[in-house]
Amino acid sequence: MLDKIFGRDIALYIKAHRALITVAIILSALSALFVVVPAYLLQPLVDEGMKSSIEAVEWRIPWIDYTFPFSVKRAELTLLKGITPNQLLISLAAIAFLSVLLKSITLYLSKLAGAAFSNRAVRRLRIDLAQKFISLPLTFYHKRKSGELIARATADLTVMQNTISTITIGFVENPLTLIVFIAYLLLMNYKLTLLVFIVVPIIVGLVGLFGRKVKKHSTRVQDATAEVTSSYQEIISLLKIIKGFLRERHESDVFKGLAHNLYKKVMHWNRWELGVGPMMDSTMFLVIPGIFIIGKIYFNHSLGEMVSMLYALARAYIPVKNLAKININLRTLQGATARVFDIMHTVPDIQDRAGALTMPKLSDGVEFSHVNFSYKPGELVLRDISFNVKAGQMVAIVGSTGAGKSTLLDLIPRFYDVSSGSIQIDGMDIRDATLSSLRGQIAIVSQESLLFHDTIANNINYDGGRYSEEQIQSAAVSAQAHEFITAFPDGYETVVGDRGMLLSGGQRQRIAIARALLKDPAILILDEPASALDPESEHLIQKAMENLVGRRTIFIVSHRLNTIKRADRIYVLENGAIVESGTHDELMTKNGRYRNLYDIQFER
Repeated sequence: MLDKIFGRDIALYIKAHRALITVAIILSALSALFVVVPAYLLQPLVDEGMKSSIEAVEWRIPWIDYTFPFSVKRAELTLLKGITPNQLLISLAAIAFLSVLLKSITLYLSKLAGAAFSNRAVRRLRIDLAQKFISLPLTFYHKRKSGELIARATADLTVMQNTISTITIGFVENPLTLIVFIAYLLLMNYKLTLLVFIVVPIIVGLVGLFGRKVKKHSTRVQDATAEVTSSYQEIISLLKIIKGFLRERHESDVFKGLAHNLYKKVMHWNRWELGVGPMMDSTMFLVIPGIFIIGKIYFNHSLGEMVSMLYALARAYIPVKNLAKININLRTLQGATARVFDIMHTVPDIQDRAGALTMPKLSDGVEFSHVNFSYKPGELVLRDISFNVKAGQMVAIVGSTGAGKSTLLDLIPRFYDVSSGSIQIDGMDIRDATLSSLRGQIAIVSQESLLFHDTIANNINYDGGRYSEEQIQSAAVSAQAHEFITAFPDGYETVVGDRGMLLSGGQRQRIAIARALLKDPAILILDEPASALDPESEHLIQKAMENLVGRRTIFIVSHRLNTIKRADRIYVLENGAIVESGTHDELMTKNGRYRNLYDIQFER
């Protein structure tokens, strides 16, 4: 049933909490039964309880007289008799209070159980979505705005959180409430009740029309919300650039346009979402005068009977209206679900192959064999890259901006897979190894030093290993970071701020290097490690790297050629191909591209 209502994707998360769903439904059903009690109280209240005399009165309710095998006729069941009107009033008031109290308790507990299973389902989905974001390869994010993805993980999941329990419980509570009141009306006067069903096709048609419109506009609202969220994220991330180029007014105008577009989408959605109620009200309440007239003239109902029937009719209409709203909410939920599970159904391009093996720690070397790579089919970024690196060697990749240097390093931990050719570690193709065993022996220091909003100690110890305070400090000393860290009042417990923005660029870079060194990797990848360092810090980092030569296999990309002079091998990359290779001295004597880059940098 849940599969048909919600769709199989989200239903799997809801059905994991069957016990809570069952409790919520049972309590909701009991609450629906208590709602009908006042209908049975109104007729005796008006016709008998309001009498001024002290003559004995009785309380009778409509009933069914069944005689075996097929004889069914309307009858009346006497519940109280031989009591005064005042005694009847007191009895009816006590029953009314008790029914309302029980209804309130069961309804509260039902909604509490509903909130529990709804929030638990969304909690599991939220965790799975975060894990999906982490597992997806970098190529997934190249053409997607981070703000849009954040909107799917927040706004769309909030829609689910707010509607799952309402829809699940509502599809039980409202039909049952409707059935109970229709049964009462049929007992009172089945002919008059059947006349009311003339408006049913009209109501069904309105619900279907408005539901389709709401689903369409709900998807548009969620898309527009994602654009606004993305703009917020971009403004905050690039605020320094915006202020530096005096583009505050421009960005404000762009955001104003996105906000206005969202407003228009929301208003279109509201026209349909809010319109279904008044349209149904107008249609339904055209029936009420007719019931008064027909009930009085043709069926000679008493005032108490008319009041009781009108109450029951009004209460029967409420679940009909609620079901229409639930249909609207379901359409909105379907739009949010489709957006979220569009991500959940994405199959990662980079994952363990069937039968992948655990890769032993590097002992021999790394080999690139005729590697080609492209982000888009037919547009090669790397062409026929082949070279060998022995364990413990330091290899540098240099070249012009956009030559493919960083991309080449990203292939080693399989952030991307080669388009053709292979990369082997100790003779094993890295695609045949488990990602955990491959990446477990690699540490990376990227060009953009990214830190978490946490303490310096936790950023250095990000690998999750149980390193001692001494080991953390030793890594910081090796990365030339210990001195400035201890200068902070809180030392290693200093919180670095969002993305480490409370630190300077050089400080962030040195903490990133300390983080990599603490991991004790077999392979160390350094992508422009000195890009944010002053000359003094660059010299210190260069010494630290020299101390690692022979103990780590190091791949380094750098425009600062001073940092790579001691490399065992330097490869010059241009337009995705290796055009030169050798040691620093060998390349200087060749008077080729490397010598040209060196002379430009040092103005020779």
